[in-house]
Amino acid sequence: MNDSSRTTDCVADTAEGPVRGRLAEGVRVFKGVPYARPMTGELRFHDPLRAEPRGRELNARNTAPIAPQGRSRLALAMGDFTLPQSEDCLTLDICAPDCAPGARKPVIAWIHGGAFTSGAGSLPWYGGSALARNGDVVTVGINYRLGALGFLYLPGLSAGNLGLKDQVLALQWIKQNIHHFGGDPENITVMGQSAGGASIAAMLTMPELDGLFRRAIMQSASMGRMFNAPDESERLGRAYLKLLDIQPDRAAELRKVPVDRLLQAQQALGAAERKLAQTKPPFWLVRDGAYIHSELLDTLGPQRKLGIDLLIGTTREEMAAFYRHDDAVRNAGADVVEQLFRAEFGDKAAIYMDAYKRRRALPNAAALLGDMNTDKVFRLGSLELAGLFGRKGLSAHVYQFDWQSPAGYESCHCLELPFVFGDLRPWAGAPMLEGMDTHEFEGLSNAMQQAWAAFAHGGDPGHAGIPRWKAYTDENRNVMHFGRVIEPRRAWIAPEPD
Repeated sequence: MNDSSRTTDCVADTAEGPVRGRLAEGVRVFKGVPYARPMTGELRFHDPLRAEPRGRELNARNTAPIAPQGRSRLALAMGDFTLPQSEDCLTLDICAPDCAPGARKPVIAWIHGGAFTSGAGSLPWYGGSALARNGDVVTVGINYRLGALGFLYLPGLSAGNLGLKDQVLALQWIKQNIHHFGGDPENITVMGQSAGGASIAAMLTMPELDGLFRRAIMQSASMGRMFNAPDESERLGRAYLKLLDIQPDRAAELRKVPVDRLLQAQQALGAAERKLAQTKPPFWLVRDGAYIHSELLDTLGPQRKLGIDLLIGTTREEMAAFYRHDDAVRNAGADVVEQLFRAEFGDKAAIYMDAYKRRRALPNAAALLGDMNTDKVFRLGSLELAGLFGRKGLSAHVYQFDWQSPAGYESCHCLELPFVFGDLRPWAGAPMLEGMDTHEFEGLSNAMQQAWAAFAHGGDPGHAGIPRWKAYTDENRNVMHFGRVIEPRRAWIAPEPD
């Protein structure tokens, strides 16, 4: 057995006390490192509080509990996971190359997706060891509160956006402590997918957070449905109380309701609020006027320096995994599709529908609604943000993930994640990867990992293994496509002809 394959203990300092992890295959791994106090009991629905000094060494060699949650909405595509759950879940998983003391490696802080209702930064899917080793970076997976426990908005009980506030506190902890793990606190890249990408967009609305991180990678961020208005979030909060048979003037009783009942009511509310071809859950970011003041583009005017580099993109068919198992969408008639296009585009609905139809060999309901909502919810807002960065003289690079699932999920939401993290073993049961050529995976994963790592190192994702990747501007609309062919193309925007 060579040295790189041995597993030994390793210790790192933090402001709260030393933590003991494991060194394996050249990477030091620390699991379940607290960045906040347990938000339990009377602290349920409270803003996060910083972790307190422990006065002892922490065993950080075992997986810590994740936030309470039900089954993922995309389990039929991604597969299931089972890990212990607890409200005491505000922890980090850190993977750091085994390097000399005083090293300053780029840091990638990962904010997971899951529609603010499921997932964890500590899931094996997102294990950072391969990315840390192959990219020579320190990775940090963030766990934060989910669902009602993280995003309920009821003034007087829960201020909302609690899970987002958890993430910000985690990033502040990383900035303060990551040098103990060989990371550079002045070169932090925050990387998020889906709800994680939307979280980064929310952070960009806050000038007071400028300087917290140097770069941002936003994967499939829901830019087209950023925030709920306060009255809408409060309506949903009151509907949640009603499902639990709690009067609004006794909302504080929610602090004592067992977690399983909270999750059952959360699921019931989601079912009651569901609309055809829409995937937004009831508990979401809220533009409350206190923590989140304005919409994103309103906060990025000429006076805002911002000073970060951006890597942003989407998958080709974001909605495919949601719609593949949705009979209501798949069986929708032409009149229903036309009605939804009319609701979105008004008098121009026929023009837009024709543009989307001409791009599809089989323009059925799932394809047309999927392409429209991929653009509406994810792609067009991402291009708009990249263009704004270019106009401000900031660096923005755009990608699109085109690789097609052999199992019929097209290039669906979340399909790029195993390629970015680079370890197929945790994804062994993922239906969306069934039938995949593992050699093709290795080649495409390496190209993407090197791009993401290059961006974390210096703000430019270009590297010798892919074609030249120009920064995005409103004029060139340059997008790097990752699939069986890797190449730059000009972004298509409906109803522009091909």
